[in-house]
Amino acid sequence: MIKIISRASKSKLFLPVSASLLLALSRLPLHLGFLVFWGLIPLFSFFNENRKAKEIILSAFIFSSIYTLVALHWIGLATFPGFLALFLLFGFYFSILFILLNLVWNSLPKLKYIAFICFWMSFEFLQNFGEFRFPWFNIGYSLSDYLPVIQPAEIGGIYLLSFLIIVVNILIFELKNNFKRNLIILSTLMIFWTGFGFVRLNTIELHKTGTSISIVQISIPQKMKWKKNYLDITFQLYRKFSLKAMEEHPSLIIWPESATPLYLLKNSEYKEIVKELAKKNNVDIFTGFPHYQYAGESHPNRYKFYNAATLFDRSGKIHKPYHKNILVPFGERMPFLKIFPFLWKVQFGQANWEYGEDQEYYEVNGYSFSPLICFEIVFEKLTTKMAQHNVDFIVNITNDAWFKKSAGTYQHAVMTKFRAIETRRQIYRAANTGYSLVVSPTGEYLQESRLFEKTTLNEELLLYPKKSFFTKYLFWLPIVFVVGGVIILGKFLFNLKNKK
Repeated sequence: MIKIISRASKSKLFLPVSASLLLALSRLPLHLGFLVFWGLIPLFSFFNENRKAKEIILSAFIFSSIYTLVALHWIGLATFPGFLALFLLFGFYFSILFILLNLVWNSLPKLKYIAFICFWMSFEFLQNFGEFRFPWFNIGYSLSDYLPVIQPAEIGGIYLLSFLIIVVNILIFELKNNFKRNLIILSTLMIFWTGFGFVRLNTIELHKTGTSISIVQISIPQKMKWKKNYLDITFQLYRKFSLKAMEEHPSLIIWPESATPLYLLKNSEYKEIVKELAKKNNVDIFTGFPHYQYAGESHPNRYKFYNAATLFDRSGKIHKPYHKNILVPFGERMPFLKIFPFLWKVQFGQANWEYGEDQEYYEVNGYSFSPLICFEIVFEKLTTKMAQHNVDFIVNITNDAWFKKSAGTYQHAVMTKFRAIETRRQIYRAANTGYSLVVSPTGEYLQESRLFEKTTLNEELLLYPKKSFFTKYLFWLPIVFVVGGVIILGKFLFNLKNKK
């Protein structure tokens, strides 16, 4: 790298390097989330100079690579090919973002900050789509430690938080040009922002239901989970800790993702064990498991395999299983299998599950809920759909044993805060090795397990009787930024055409 980059180039690269470090550190469990309010400032200085395409692309790849290495290093513990793919994927994404910003920043100086907001917010939103969807980069997640500050998510979701963060960065950067005016604007914004959060936390009314729900966490190491000779021990542990949970008289007990490490609905012996546990103790049990169905002649394989979950109710009924709708690229499914069938033969350790097509809804004591499996908690469109369907609470089951004690377990868990606030729905998160959580509609952790702890959590279901503003009205907010970005790019191209 030293031979490739001249001393002058290295000094220029200091700006994207420092920005990536600030943003990455704000996402780690170091309680440094406040760094996000300065994380974009080096990029403003960087784009103040009109740079050549090679420098822009190199800077984008360095920026994304440092961020990925620092903040997302834990992905390599689950899928090393997927981790390597992230370097290329984010490098490509940020190259496009940096090129667009470089084109517009100096060509349309009056619109440069609006362009930055629209392009950056579009980048965060568009990560939700396609075979490589992985919307982990949203800078709003850096604020997870500050409960009052994230309350506006009920108005505009995670995107409103990212927008406000960018505005704060702009105002701090512009202090050098008009200190007094921008300081007043900045101070006013922060007072209203945090003031709103404190007011909501102290005035939001939650209704008690008298229905308690339990989570079982037995913390089976990933290397032991799928061993056949450990199967009976697994069921014994779930039975033991479920009986312990029943001391609190719950109406529902939740086991985590793939809690039963076999095709449960196809195995009469172990299916009967779960069914009888529910019937005998007059409790509903919701659990995750792998599942398969006959695929048909047109499919490359004889069977379709799913990451699934369902409800065993106290009457003995086994409800229709939910099939995970959104799969982790490379970790759970090789991208583009339908377009390039030969990829079925490429194996990097991924499961190659099939996509589920429908959201399922279940009932306990007259209260409805819908499940998310693992990674799906990242996608606010799923929880928004649930809230619009009038669910009373949300269940998130996961197996974070892949990530051991890395930052990944922390980053994954804190996303429940944002989904809870966006929807104002209580979330029960059952994790194989932790963190298992019960998250209030305010985003507060009501119960929390330790990593690799064998334990049960029990908490009464609390209800927010209304739909949040975000799920009712402003769920389309990110589209505004996409449209704004297209308009600004169109204006740039129009001006460029007229100059010729």
